[in-house]
Amino acid sequence: MKVFCAVMIHETSRFSPIPTGLENFREAFLYLPSTGEGSDWRSQTLDGVNWAEIWEARGHKPAFGLLAGAQPSRPMGRENYARLRTEMLDAVAAAMPLDAVALFLHGAQVAEGTDDCEGDLLAAIRDVVGPSVPIGVSFDLHGNVSDTMIESADIALACLEYPHIDFGDRAEQLAGLLERTVAGEINPVLTRQRVPMLGTYYTTEPAMRELVDAVRSLEGEDNILAVSLTHGFAWSDVADCSANVILCTDGETPKAKAVLEDIANRYFAMRDTIRAERMSAEDAIAEAMRTEDGPVIIADTTDNPGGGAAGDSTFLLRALLDAGASDAALGMLWDPMAVRFALRAGPGARMALRIGGKCGPGSGAPLDVEAEIVAGRTDATQLAQGMDMPLGDAVLIKVDGISIVLNSLRNQVFDPACFEAFGIDPRTQKIVVVKGQQHFHEAFAPFAARIIYATPPGAVSMDYRAMQFERIPRPIYPLDEPPFDAFGRNWSA
Repeated sequence: MKVFCAVMIHETSRFSPIPTGLENFREAFLYLPSTGEGSDWRSQTLDGVNWAEIWEARGHKPAFGLLAGAQPSRPMGRENYARLRTEMLDAVAAAMPLDAVALFLHGAQVAEGTDDCEGDLLAAIRDVVGPSVPIGVSFDLHGNVSDTMIESADIALACLEYPHIDFGDRAEQLAGLLERTVAGEINPVLTRQRVPMLGTYYTTEPAMRELVDAVRSLEGEDNILAVSLTHGFAWSDVADCSANVILCTDGETPKAKAVLEDIANRYFAMRDTIRAERMSAEDAIAEAMRTEDGPVIIADTTDNPGGGAAGDSTFLLRALLDAGASDAALGMLWDPMAVRFALRAGPGARMALRIGGKCGPGSGAPLDVEAEIVAGRTDATQLAQGMDMPLGDAVLIKVDGISIVLNSLRNQVFDPACFEAFGIDPRTQKIVVVKGQQHFHEAFAPFAARIIYATPPGAVSMDYRAMQFERIPRPIYPLDEPPFDAFGRNWSA
């Protein structure tokens, strides 16, 4: 079986201060089929997915197309998106004839003039391969699912876990379903029900854990091949944003509508109970200092580079300093200029340094500090969902008893290695502040005495009512209170 494989991952935020060009992809991963530039397909594992290993282990022949991924940021420009789109489509055409197409997309990618990049790509690929070649796509549960995506793909699977620890499992599941489709064993059909709510729901919380486990248990029953629950990504601000329930069934299944409605009703009814408790910066620090055991992990959720924030906000750092906290570490504060100055000064130096607060109102004001330069690295990395992710040039500074990791390649915290690379063991700290929403949880939860989700001001604001949305469909919770009519039906309070 000859399978075309391609990857295009960009979670787009219209509220991000960070512009997006091809250099953003080159910083993360990029392979251009037309020139051979960039990453090696066979050695590249992305979020636990390595298409080469998956298909070759199954005895099939993968044909590799575009491999592109960048940290979340603003919508791409028209020309850059057109370049990557052309690379994708030309590679598909060159690989024909094909037995199947396997794609790994994000689901919330936006470009100037194209609010639904995934739907645009899937429809264009369908035009190239024709109606008989099955197309399967794996995507992020923060995807904004469109009608075009559902109509153009044969199989669509979102990851179910947040943090996203199951991308590899879902990719294997997708491969198995594509094999069975090509063999004529199944006839996959996609149906979905949009659910009018916005939010980010952690599957480490009991209520969401129960819902996801119940949904997963339906797979394999009543011709249900796969079930996906998506959360949507509000910061993309597109008309397709909402939560979703998606079924992939073997043929038209009479029970599909009833199953969709049942899951959607349960999902919507749990809209408040599946939200994790969140605190202001000041309350989070005060609560952490009152907690007897440590370490207390504080997630700086609104400055999450994984949601498009700059990663340079100073609200939580200022709260730590104002509270007189000690035995505390914070990472990673994105500040390439401060890193450059600190590396030049070298370990052991003491210097006045202006840090953070450089990318706009969501970053807060910069802090002028007297810093001790503790350590510097140019080769530090962290493990991020199966990927070895460099931090770029980075330094550890100490300010009033607080250890701060500054880095020059913007990314969220996944791994204690962000601290360990500079001699800081987060397990021995009283308080550890991490820039991120939830992906830190997998590696930090095993040793955390407590995890607190903080919501200071930031580019990834959790206060949806205060955001200037222009395209989000209405009515939708929590912008609107039920009961109301949305997506073809009534939703009760």
